[in-house]
Amino acid sequence: MSLKVLVVDNHPMILKLLANFLEKEGHEVMTASDGLAALSVLEVYTPDIVFVDLVMPNIGGDKLCRIIRSIPRFADLFIVILSAIAAEDDVDYQKIGANACIAKSSIKAIQKHVLDVIHHLANHSLSSLEPVANLEDVQYRTITRELLSSKNHFEAIINNMSEAVFELTPEGTIIFVNLAALHLCSLTEEKLLATNLVALFAEDDRQNISSLLAHPERLPQLLEDNPPTLFNGKHVSLHFLELRQDDQPTIILIAKDISERHEAEQVLLANETRFRELFNNMSSGVAVYEAKDLDASDFIFVDFNQAAERIEKIRKDQVIGRSLLEVFPGAREFGLLAVLQRVWQTGRPEHHPLSLYTDNRLRGWRENYLYKLPSGEVVAIFEDVTARKQAENNLAIESAMNGAVARISRMIISSDSLKDISSALLEELLVLTGSKHGIIDLVDTKTNKLLAMAFSQKIGELCAVQEENGTFVHSPHGLINWVLENKTSLLSNSPLTDYRVQGNSLGPESPACLLVVPALFNNELLGIIAVADNPRNYEKRNLDTVEQFASLFALAAQKQQAQDHIAHLAHHDPLTGLINRHLFPDRLAQAMILSQRHRKKIALLYVDLDKFKQINDAHGHLAGDAVLKEIAARLQGLLRDSDTVARMGGDEFVVILHDIGSKTAIKNVAKKIIDTIAEPILFHETHLMVMASVGISIYPDDDKQIDSLLQKADRAMYQAKKANTSGYIFYEG
Repeated sequence: MSLKVLVVDNHPMILKLLANFLEKEGHEVMTASDGLAALSVLEVYTPDIVFVDLVMPNIGGDKLCRIIRSIPRFADLFIVILSAIAAEDDVDYQKIGANACIAKSSIKAIQKHVLDVIHHLANHSLSSLEPVANLEDVQYRTITRELLSSKNHFEAIINNMSEAVFELTPEGTIIFVNLAALHLCSLTEEKLLATNLVALFAEDDRQNISSLLAHPERLPQLLEDNPPTLFNGKHVSLHFLELRQDDQPTIILIAKDISERHEAEQVLLANETRFRELFNNMSSGVAVYEAKDLDASDFIFVDFNQAAERIEKIRKDQVIGRSLLEVFPGAREFGLLAVLQRVWQTGRPEHHPLSLYTDNRLRGWRENYLYKLPSGEVVAIFEDVTARKQAENNLAIESAMNGAVARISRMIISSDSLKDISSALLEELLVLTGSKHGIIDLVDTKTNKLLAMAFSQKIGELCAVQEENGTFVHSPHGLINWVLENKTSLLSNSPLTDYRVQGNSLGPESPACLLVVPALFNNELLGIIAVADNPRNYEKRNLDTVEQFASLFALAAQKQQAQDHIAHLAHHDPLTGLINRHLFPDRLAQAMILSQRHRKKIALLYVDLDKFKQINDAHGHLAGDAVLKEIAARLQGLLRDSDTVARMGGDEFVVILHDIGSKTAIKNVAKKIIDTIAEPILFHETHLMVMASVGISIYPDDDKQIDSLLQKADRAMYQAKKANTSGYIFYEG
């Protein structure tokens, strides 16, 4: 039975292999590399079954499943999760709308379980499917869980932001939203994802939003003065930012609901006359002026309410009858005198925007609304917004901080390189803390040196950063060394005299002020971040900012360590440390290429241990493991650096000898291998003895194909084993 199949996976090799396999089985196959591409395919294609990876860019698999289930014509579509994290206990594929789940492992295992699902679907026997297929072939679940925990951590940061966050494609298609965005739009995630941003706005604002998206060179851009309106009637301020990841641009939109403020401003303007009549009952400061002369060179106070007395810290009787410039000598520089003159001359009300007033007595932020009465007097309604200005500054800092955290978090989630993350992180930190210089280091536990992942020139000079084999390194000293030893953050606005320097500062060119923070993960010191030379002294909030970014850097470093560990485990034998059967074909292929280039032969020696089973039976598997580790060490010590030794499984090893000139040279190596292996191995005061049989094939004489060459060496080894001489035999066709 031929089925229509859609395969969605961001791994191009899995996508290609699975598509080719299903097509050979007689099925019609369409593919997509991410959730957004899959939705485009589903607009014109109706499959019988969909295989979906979970972790993908541009809409992940879990969100894709929910979107598909929200489309009526796909209500009965059979969806299968195909993912490496399917073995995790908290992955509930049914909750996201999937019908079955297959854990990723080897491609053969995947193919087997894919056919099994298709067979059950064709035969209407779905009830007999396993809850999660292929679990027996999944490994390293603890590491996977740690990576998922890191991903969930960063998603939690974004979802706890008060501002609505949208990630868009360059065309404006929504590919990510946080919880605040769902609340702002009053829509579910399934309704928002894959929707074009323009469709969320009222008709009058769509052209402006479309024009902005069509010109990314204008970004970043803030729309706040004339706030656009959403389809649900909410007025919002919009902050558009461009984000580039591996030359793949996306747009980050941070939106904030300002409906209440907007409506309040409109009400204030609409009811200006009423507020004039309520002069004495207003909580805002109110001053009434009349022109001093026909030229209005100055203005005389006619009235002054109680709120004005409180705000300006002066009594009414000290003001009435006196001129503006006499009572408030800074009014000309403040701009109020010019506004009074214009309102008096034109009769049109004006808003004197938020400005800083200062004289020898007063200092504070004021916002004024001015209009002319029919009597010719000018009224100024004003507010002391010093506290609001400070709050706005703090909010701007917090918003910038949240935006920076979101950008760095997305880089970490997207598995950008640690160097790129460090460069972006340092750039953000210098702006947020107002610092001129900075450095981000990774601790090298083997050498106790610091690996400089990103640094500015002056700090690099002060720390004596040097390049070694393409890596920038330096030794910790001074206050940096103190932080490393104590695992404690440091804020110093006088580094040269700081008691913690202990006579070892950064030198005569030490910075004027310094912040140094350790990057800790589960109390393990992974790195250090330092910024220096703020034009003003550093404050506690600057330290808090650096500490938050140090946590991000520690998470990025820990994630890289986990990824490196996974990569090593995937290609190396955990017992002996040798390359395993999965990496061996790649090493042999490289050897063949070099052989062709240099016109040299290579030899393949298939080594099998004799009497190994007896050691396991007599002394246990710990003894067998000790023997295998010792044999691996002896083989590595026997061979040249250019040669390769791999453990193929059990007690079988394969050796690749490069640049072989003659069979005599191969014989000599084979004899050394046999003799070396035959030497006794001490285990718990017991001498264990094993022998070896070696089968040899030669490239290109015996074969030019990897599998065939290995099989022929294996066949020769069995001939040597049957000869029962613990010797070696060359393959003979």
